[in-house]
Amino acid sequence: MKRSMVGVAAFFATGIGLAAGCAGGPTVVHSSDEAATPKATQAEAQAVAPTAEPTSKPVTTGTAAEVAGGPSEWGILGPTPAANVDYPSVVRKVESMVGDRNVMAGAQRRGLSVMNVMWEDTGRAQGSSLGPNISDLTLQVRFREDARGGFRTALMPVIRFPNFTDRTGDIPSDRFFVRVGNQKAAGGSIESVPLKDVLRDIRAFASVPGSILGSGNLLAPRDTHFLVSAQAVFLPIPKSGKAEFNPVIFNYQSAPRSPAVLTLLVTREGTSISVIENRGEEMGARGMGQELYFNNKGQRASFTAERRSDVKARIEAQGGPKTEADQSALAKGADVLFLVQVPLVHAQRGRLGGSLPPSAPMAAGAAPMPAPMPKKSAAKAADEESDVEQAVLGHGPNLGPYNEGRNLKLVRDPKFPIRITVQFYKATSNGVVDASDLDGIARSIGSVYEHAEFVGSLVVPEGDPRRPTAWQKIPGEWFPW
Repeated sequence: MKRSMVGVAAFFATGIGLAAGCAGGPTVVHSSDEAATPKATQAEAQAVAPTAEPTSKPVTTGTAAEVAGGPSEWGILGPTPAANVDYPSVVRKVESMVGDRNVMAGAQRRGLSVMNVMWEDTGRAQGSSLGPNISDLTLQVRFREDARGGFRTALMPVIRFPNFTDRTGDIPSDRFFVRVGNQKAAGGSIESVPLKDVLRDIRAFASVPGSILGSGNLLAPRDTHFLVSAQAVFLPIPKSGKAEFNPVIFNYQSAPRSPAVLTLLVTREGTSISVIENRGEEMGARGMGQELYFNNKGQRASFTAERRSDVKARIEAQGGPKTEADQSALAKGADVLFLVQVPLVHAQRGRLGGSLPPSAPMAAGAAPMPAPMPKKSAAKAADEESDVEQAVLGHGPNLGPYNEGRNLKLVRDPKFPIRITVQFYKATSNGVVDASDLDGIARSIGSVYEHAEFVGSLVVPEGDPRRPTAWQKIPGEWFPW
C-alpha cells in the first residue's frame, strides 16, 4: 500500500552473485533444494496406470485382438493435451496471498512479512518512513482477462523482512559479479564481470553509450560495501505455463529530467541499465512509478518466468543443452534477479523534493495502489496443495528501442550507499504454500545475509556499530529538501 506514514499524498556458478570471501570465483547466494523440485500432488501420488482409452491420438494403431485385454489402440502415444487453464483465476489466487492468513502467519513465525509494495530505500531517516532517497518497488504481472480484452496487471506477493525496520546487510562490494554482453546489438557471449567494473565505467556497458553524459564513473569512496536486502517473489505459473512481468520502481525524489537513482537489473541473461525519472509514459499500469525492462541487444523486452521442471523437460527432450542460454537456465542463479540502485545528484523536483510537473497523473497519489482482493471465483479450495517450485527467468519479445541514460548528465550522490535487492523467484499455480516452502525461502533469504559483515536496521538501529553504509552522521539528522 501507499506509505501512509509519509505524510505526503501519496550466484552463482553462471556469474550472477557474490564471490565468497576466500573462494576463487563468483558464487554464494543459493536457493533451497526443496524449492527446485516440484512436489507431487496427492492425486499424483495415488494415480494408477490408465485403463481407459488414451485421450491422445497414437502414431500407430492395432486391433483389440493384437493387444489382448488392453486398449484397442497401441503404439507410440502423443502427449496428453494440457488442461485448459483459466489464467486470470491463477493470477487472482496468487495476488491474494498478501491477505492469506495462513501465509501471513507462516511468514511471521519466521520473522518475515508478506506484502506487494516493498520499501527499498538508499536513504531513509532513522525512526521514519521518510527520507532523502526512498523507493517503492512492485512486481507487476501482465495478463489478459479474456480473449477480447486488453492487458491488465496484478501486483505479486513478496516475502521479506518487514518494511519499516528494513533489515539489511553490508556486504563487501568486491564480492558482487554480474552478467554483461546482452546490451550488444551484434550479440555474442554473456560473461561475468565485477559489478564495480560496471559502475566505474557505466557507458561501456550501455547499448547507447552517448545517452549517458558525465564521467560515467558512478562509484564513490564510500563504496567499500553495498547495502543489501533479500526477498522471495511468487509468480502465477501453471504447469507448462509462463508469466510475463516487470519490476516497477517509484522513487520519491526522481522527476523527469532529474533522476535521483539509476537502476541496474541483473539476471542470468545480462544487465539492464535505466535512469528513474517517473515519466508519465513509462508509468506502471497500477499507478506512478517506472516499468523496468530487459535490454535485449538494444531492444526492451519484458521479463518472463517458467517452472524449472518445464524448462528441464524441454531441454532434455531436445537431447540436452544446445545453447549458452540452455546451460544457464538449469544452473544456480536462474531464479534470481538483482535490483541495483545507484543514488544520483538531482534537482530536488521529485515527490519529496518539490512538486511534480502539472501534467503528472495521480496528483494526490504516490506509489502503486495495492492489489484489490480477488473475486470469489478465485477462492482457494480447502484441499489444494502447494506446487511451489523454483522459477527460471528469461525475457519476452522485443517492444522497442532501449535507452539507458536519456541524454542526461549522471553524477553519483556520495551521501548515500548503493543498494542491491536480491530476489528469488518462485512459481505457484494456486497461491498455496506449506512449511517446507517457507523454510526454504527463509534459508534462501538468510544465505544472502550470511555474507554481510554488518547486519541490522539503519532505520531502527539497536546499538549497531558504525556501519559503512550508514548515511546519517548523527541520530535524528534530517535533510532539508
